[in-house]
Amino acid sequence: MDYECNGIFTPLIDKEINDLKGKVKTMKMLTKLINDKFDVKFDEHQIQYRVNKFMRESFGRADQDAFNFVSLAKEDVKINGGYFNITLDGQHFKRSLYISNTMLKYAKKFLDVVIIDATYKRNRFNLPLVNIIGVNNHGQNILLGFGLISNEDNASYDWIFYNLKLAWKRNPENFIVDECSSIKHGTYFYFTILIK
Repeated sequence: MDYECNGIFTPLIDKEINDLKGKVKTMKMLTKLINDKFDVKFDEHQIQYRVNKFMRESFGRADQDAFNFVSLAKEDVKINGGYFNITLDGQHFKRSLYISNTMLKYAKKFLDVVIIDATYKRNRFNLPLVNIIGVNNHGQNILLGFGLISNEDNASYDWIFYNLKLAWKRNPENFIVDECSSIKHGTYFYFTILIK
C-alpha cells in the first residue's frame, strides 16, 4: 500500500501515540488527533501499526496473552472450582465464558437482577467483552462472570446463556440488557427488563 505522509514518526509523536493508545475510541480519531497536533498526514494504517508495536512492547503478543488466559482460567477452575468453557473454530477463537468460584458463590445469593452488556472491541483482542453483573444486598455491583465472543450474534449469546444456565443451575429473576437484538433473542433465558 502506498501511504502518503508529510512527516516521520519522531520520538515526540511516538510518545503521544503510546500515551493515547487505548484511551481514544477509534483509530480514526487517534489518527486525526496526531495529524492535527503535529501537522502531519499519517494514514490510519500507519498509526495502527505504531499502536500495535507499542502494545507488543508493553504487553507482549496478543495471541500469547490469549493462550495464558485460557491456561490460567482452566487451572483456576481445576484448583478452586468455578466454570470455564471455550469454543474454537479449528485453531481460531470463537467464544469463552469464565466464572470464578467466588463469582459462583455470588450467583447462588444474588441472581435477583443480572445485567448483561458488552463492551465493543475495546481490548487488545479486538473482541466484544460480555460483562455479567449482579447486584448484592448493599446495592453494589458484583461480577458474576465474563465472556469473550468473536461476534455479537444470536449464536454467541445463546452459547453464553446456555453456559450460564449450566454454571448457575437456575434462572435469574430479571435481566437488564441494552437494545442489542442478539441478547434479547436469546433462547435460554427470558428477559423481563429492558433498558436503553
